[in-house]
This record gives sequence, C-alpha cells and structure tokens, in this order.
Amino acid sequence: MKKWFPELMDQWSQLSGYQRFERLVSLVLTVAIGCVVLVALYYLIMHVIELLFVQTRDPFDYRVFQAVFDMILTVLIAMEFNNSIVRTMEGRGGFIQVEIVVLIAIMALVRKFMVMDMETIDPLMILALAAAVLALGLSYWLVRRGGRHSDEAD
Repeated sequence: MKKWFPELMDQWSQLSGYQRFERLVSLVLTVAIGCVVLVALYYLIMHVIELLFVQTRDPFDYRVFQAVFDMILTVLIAMEFNNSIVRTMEGRGGFIQVEIVVLIAIMALVRKFMVMDMETIDPLMILALAAAVLALGLSYWLVRRGGRHSDEAD
C-alpha cells in the first residue's frame, strides 16, 4: 500500500483516528475522480478522432472547437480537483482549502464562457455568469488577503 499511495501512508502511525479516516476518504475520492477522468479522456479521444477523421465536418468550424475545448476543460477541471484532494493527503494545509475551491469554480465558469454559443445565449445568462465571475473573483481576493493577514499575525 505504501508503494502505491505514499501520500496516504506517510506518517500513518502518528495520525489520529479522524485524520486516518480523512485520508481514506480522500483516497476513495481520488480513485473515483481518477476513474471519471480516465473515462472522460477516453470519450474525448474517441470524439476527436470521430470529428477529425470519420465525419466529413470542417475541423475549423467553431462548433467543433467548442465541443473539443469543452471536453478538454472538463477533464482539466476534474484533474485539478483531484490534485487538490491529493495535496490534502500529503498534509499541505489540512482539508481542501477554500482558495482552491474558488479557483476551480472560476475555471468552470471560464469553461462555460468559452463554450457558450453566442448566437443562442440569453443576455441575462451572460449577465448572471459575469456576476458569478465577479463574485468569485472578489471571494478569491478576500481569501488571499485574509490568508496574508493571518500569516503576518503569526
């Protein structure tokens, strides 16, 4: 087990019962998200091969690019989320930090902006997404600022 999951087993004997439980849950989540990433990657590769080589669609059509980028960004977001879980097992800062969650949410909104069809999108949807980006940006700034102030106080 130590060979495959050194993050999990590192300092296992010094951990409390709850910390062990937390690491085990993190491991299960990591494996589950890893499986999702692998399946999504498989479908991404199959979809790209189909779009570029099987179908007679123009590969420079913006809808094709949107579909491919949507899938790529979805895989990247899942990988970043999985990476944040692995970092918690390595003991860098307790459980998942708010800063990381806010950054992943910003990535998800950026993905939404990149793949939206400007010809059919409701203007109120764009306004709502823009407000969400502003709110998340403000949240990120506040979290970063609060983290710096608490570091200075120590």
